[in-house]
Amino acid sequence: MGPKHVKKCVSKGKTRVDREQQTKNQFDPLRLEVKYPGTAILLLQCQEKPVLLAAAAALAKFGSKCQENLEVLFDLEIVDSVILLITHEDLFTRRFAAKLLAEMVAISNVRDFLLDADYYIPHFIKVLINEQDIFMHEFSSLILAEMTKDMFGAAQLLKQCQDMNFLFERLRSPDPDVKKNTMQIIYNLLQDPVGAKEIIETKNFNMELVYELFNSPYTEIQKLALDVVTDLVRRNKDDYLHDHFRRTNGLEVLLKFLDNIEWEDLHMDALRILRFACDNPTTAELFNDIGGIKQILKYIEDTSHSKLFMEALDIAVRLSHTSRGRKALYTYGIVDYLLRTLMGNVQANMYEISCHGIGMMTLYNQAAKELTASDCVKHVLDVLKNENLKFSARQAALFALNQLLKCDVKNCQELLDIHGQNYLLWLMKQTGGKVPVEILVGVIECIITIARNQALRDTIITGDIIDAICASFELSCISMNDFKIACCKALSTMCIEKIGKQEFLKAQGPERLYNLLCDVKSIPIRNAAAQLIQLLCADPVLADTFVSARYLNYMLNNRSTARVVPSWDTCIEVLFDAHLPIKFALTGRLSLHDITRDGFYVLRRNVCAFPILDDIFRFKFCPLEPIYVVNCIREEPHESNLEEGKQENTHTNNKRNVFLSQAILHLTMDSKFGRLQCDSYLYDYIELFKCKLIAAESKDVVSKTTQGFVNINYVASRAKMLAKFVVQQMSGPDPLIRCVDHQLEIHLKEIKESIETSVIPLGMLRVGSYLERALLFKVIADRVHLPAALVRGQYGKAWIEIAVPEVRVPIEEETFHCYLKRDLSCPEVITINEPLKEYPQKCEDSSLTPEDHCSSNFPTKLLKPNFIVDLMDCPGDLLPIGSNRARLYCEKKLVCDTVC
Repeated sequence: MGPKHVKKCVSKGKTRVDREQQTKNQFDPLRLEVKYPGTAILLLQCQEKPVLLAAAAALAKFGSKCQENLEVLFDLEIVDSVILLITHEDLFTRRFAAKLLAEMVAISNVRDFLLDADYYIPHFIKVLINEQDIFMHEFSSLILAEMTKDMFGAAQLLKQCQDMNFLFERLRSPDPDVKKNTMQIIYNLLQDPVGAKEIIETKNFNMELVYELFNSPYTEIQKLALDVVTDLVRRNKDDYLHDHFRRTNGLEVLLKFLDNIEWEDLHMDALRILRFACDNPTTAELFNDIGGIKQILKYIEDTSHSKLFMEALDIAVRLSHTSRGRKALYTYGIVDYLLRTLMGNVQANMYEISCHGIGMMTLYNQAAKELTASDCVKHVLDVLKNENLKFSARQAALFALNQLLKCDVKNCQELLDIHGQNYLLWLMKQTGGKVPVEILVGVIECIITIARNQALRDTIITGDIIDAICASFELSCISMNDFKIACCKALSTMCIEKIGKQEFLKAQGPERLYNLLCDVKSIPIRNAAAQLIQLLCADPVLADTFVSARYLNYMLNNRSTARVVPSWDTCIEVLFDAHLPIKFALTGRLSLHDITRDGFYVLRRNVCAFPILDDIFRFKFCPLEPIYVVNCIREEPHESNLEEGKQENTHTNNKRNVFLSQAILHLTMDSKFGRLQCDSYLYDYIELFKCKLIAAESKDVVSKTTQGFVNINYVASRAKMLAKFVVQQMSGPDPLIRCVDHQLEIHLKEIKESIETSVIPLGMLRVGSYLERALLFKVIADRVHLPAALVRGQYGKAWIEIAVPEVRVPIEEETFHCYLKRDLSCPEVITINEPLKEYPQKCEDSSLTPEDHCSSNFPTKLLKPNFIVDLMDCPGDLLPIGSNRARLYCEKKLVCDTVC
């Protein structure tokens, strides 16, 4: 190659510039037509801003067309490239990158990718707080809205952002998309319990900002705002939130929203908010004060949309939960609306609302009268019978029926007139999962309501109903526990009547009830069973049936159950009190307020833990050990035939609470073990002692003595007198013989040979040791209202404990003076030296007024035994409990009188 030539200008002789030499090192602009997204993704790596911007814009436009395009971009691994651009220095590049990422975050994999890192959520929050660009606010808020739709995303936002004030600041944004996205974030956070707490406790929390969006021209924003308010207002137990709702005039805003007919498509959401608001009592009262009830009823009249009508009527029914609401609703004629919807041809869901409203309005007296006059019981029952309705609607009908029955007895009579109890009985028998337990419980409540009316009780208490109730006790399904408990309550009401008790026994109620008592899986059921047993034990026949069915035996063997079943120990006490023979056999003690009645019996030797006299008569066997029986009647001489005698004996035994079953009471009279022997001797003893009391005290004092109370002025004197009387009757032919046991054995043998049974009437004994004398003392003391406790010790020992109140009274002050001082010289025995015949004179001479006489009466249950009555060594002596002589009296004597 030769040297380069330089061209010169010929005319002027100057050197010319070579333009070709200037442009040969420059790259000419290239305009390409990119047809594939993969190619555009490669351009995102370009450093030239125009190319980068064009590629980002093209990809954002491509992704916004449909969801499938976003999936294509994700498969082409665009995420990594876009992520790098969200922090680009160029604003427009950041916009398109954020827009593309906001669209792609709807893909679960992209969302999971962003949530796995702790960087992105704080980054977009900073963009919302610090950036001024509206487009960046829009896309960043959209990304956060999509991420928080996932519960993990909401939790991450709550964890990485401690201040939610920026959300309420962005609600003031002029851009509607930012408002929409911000509302979406708030709604998402409200679905999280922690998030809801954070939102409500935010410093800038203000529901008025949300109310303003109700007037937005964009339906989507309105819907989101209504959803957020719904989620807040439904928390009707949050007093702070509802107070804020009331202070910001939320009710007025919603009522005004309902006035705009153009927004009728959103009226359902507004009505739903009002329904939740009315569940709060204070908000409901404010709703009434601002005229909301009148406006809602007017809305009901004006609307032609059935669903809106139903929702508005539901709001009115919710207001009936308060007394003020019921009064206002009745004033505006709510009863007519309810009756029209009940009796008319309306949607199925409408029956639920109307029935619930009827049930609530019965709590207002005037409305109850109007409902009763409308004879709506039949229509409510028809709704209950309609099997095409949901069980929720039928349950509402059952609630209305129960409330109608409670408010007026006429409704009960109307139900019985149309034989509604037959359908209730049919429902009770559908226990195989066909009927929800809530409806079964409601049926039982209706039956209880009717049974509480004395005039209708005989109609509702039938063998079929009692049998259906008792049959529930045999169900093993845990879901039926509430039904079983309700059945226990029903029996406690129905078994008050004689017919109820009879049907309960016919239906084998005691045997079935035993299943509930043994149900170790449910504490409430065992507690309900124990409470029912307590109530039924008021009837002596049922009480004896329970004891015979081994209830008491089971409860005592499982005494630790009382730790979890509150009524367990109380039930045991009631069973003991209802069957004193068992109580005495097991505990060896009858307290001051345990009153023996005819039919009480005691084994001479306590060889059986549960001695049941009924078993002896049923199996007709003769026990080896004597059984002392209290049967204080005299045999009527005019009983001419056997049948009359059997009927009279049955009636008398029932009247006196004899511990015998009905089957035993109907045995033939000539059976040796078929009936209790009449004890005319014991009857004579009691009458004789009463005469002695009248002679010793006065007729007025004896007649004014009442059961459960004792005149403390006469406790010691009567105890002394009765002790001597008992000893006199049981000392045998020779009172001086000290060895009573040998005489007693001979005497008992003679009695058993005479009456041909070991069941011996107490009055036939002429010789008695510790047990026999203490028993006779207790029986007579109970019938003259002298509180006495019968205690059984070891080796055949028994004694009587009495309570002598430690007060200063005119009659016995001097006698107990030394004891009351409690000095070291306290005697081992207290003896009343003054004759009994002087007592009436002392009472007359005393300055006791009638008020003083009344004040000397003390409840027996408040007294505590403090003396033992000597019935053997020195009859009539009162031995202070705990003294040396009292201990000797209660212990077994190891010496014997050799003279005998």
